[in-house]
Amino acid sequence: MEEIKCFDYTLYRSHCNEDLYKDPNLVSAIDTLLNTTYANSTTPSERIGEAVSTVGSDFNILHLPETHRLAEWIISQIMSIDEFNSKNSNTFDFTRHWANRIYKDCNGLCHTHPKNADAVAIFYLDVPPNSSDLVVINNGKENSNYLDYDEKDRHHIDVESGTLVIHKPNVPHAVSIHNSNEPRTCLIFEFTIAEE
Repeated sequence: MEEIKCFDYTLYRSHCNEDLYKDPNLVSAIDTLLNTTYANSTTPSERIGEAVSTVGSDFNILHLPETHRLAEWIISQIMSIDEFNSKNSNTFDFTRHWANRIYKDCNGLCHTHPKNADAVAIFYLDVPPNSSDLVVINNGKENSNYLDYDEKDRHHIDVESGTLVIHKPNVPHAVSIHNSNEPRTCLIFEFTIAEE
């Protein structure tokens, strides 16, 4: 697990084995979910450009049995972080989970996550060459464009297929412009862990 310190924030990055995230059953299940009418009619407020998302759906990624092995790996990574490993993994709860897919020229506006989550885990299922970065913004404002900030106030985090990034919900972050002709797909998990 790599610790990334930028501004007043600490993020964590790790990478999983290809046999897990390239599992054809997992890829097919996520594709099916992102091809639903719901996903294709959802327009997340923090996106500029073409994207599909299952955020807010009653049926989402962890309702698919094909995602459970990946979820177990993500929990193991979360529980390896000092801040969380003293807590009770038996009370681990993914409070919200969804899938996003962005297309060429799309980018994501600055946003944070609800304070009732302990943290957020972003798993990058499919990241083609010339894809977008995760951008942490120093004192970023909700729904602002990352390009409105000086470079000194932006920290770009490279990701690739199989990358997991974990951060606290108050970290202001955005998505840089996606320059690939192939879409980028990621899975987002908000979670809580009760104290022992």
